[in-house]
Amino acid sequence: MADEMKRIIRAWWQVTKMALIGQILTTGGWYLFIIGKIIRFILFFAFLYLVVQQRQSLAGYSPVKVIWFYLVFNLLDIATQTLFRGTYWFRRLLIQGDFDLDLIKPLPSFFRPVFGWPDILDFVTFIPLIIFMTLFALFHQLIPSFSALFSFLFLFINSLFLAFAFHLMVASICILSEQNIQLTWIYRDLTAMGRFPTDIYPRSIRLMLTFIVPTILLITFPAQAALGLLPFPSVFIATLATIIAVMGALKFWSWALRRYTSASS
Repeated sequence: MADEMKRIIRAWWQVTKMALIGQILTTGGWYLFIIGKIIRFILFFAFLYLVVQQRQSLAGYSPVKVIWFYLVFNLLDIATQTLFRGTYWFRRLLIQGDFDLDLIKPLPSFFRPVFGWPDILDFVTFIPLIIFMTLFALFHQLIPSFSALFSFLFLFINSLFLAFAFHLMVASICILSEQNIQLTWIYRDLTAMGRFPTDIYPRSIRLMLTFIVPTILLITFPAQAALGLLPFPSVFIATLATIIAVMGALKFWSWALRRYTSASS
């Protein structure tokens, strides 16, 4: 098992280096892309702060805590875009017939469809964001205890596994229908609702954000855990839901793969 993980990590690192070289050499505006992302982040940050300042609170959260939700959303969004960007390219891989070659390689069959094209340009903003979040949390004394910090880190990793399950399911649907980009954009739009505390939405919307695209489990729970506002049963529920989602996604992937016909068929 350990050797398998090492092989996967080495393969991912090689793919990451090739993706970085390709983005730098073939995308002349990569630096403009990074600058644009930073400017977009700052503008929305300022907009959110000004809006919440006028209200003094949002769903019972102070302006500082509302901004914390926005920061957690961006951290998870960058991490998932960096790791699971391969899903966006999988349809082209299928149509061109290149996926046939991946099936004979000594790697999990889902490696290329999910991890095959890491977006390193997104990752460039990841480290500065972590530094900013750390300073922001320390300055405003947002994280009340070590247990709250541990819960946040645990649920952050848990959210990555949950996001992996969703992207793997999207890749499975792509095998069956050759369509996936619409699902990924629906996912991004619904998770973007986690930029705000999900308590502001009606109950029907919160149910959708729990059971259809689990924005609450992905973003709201980690953000609340860091603030010391998440009860332990919710941590257990999030963990159990992720285990079920990952196992279900793997089984669905295996089922879809058995129905895969190569480009030459």
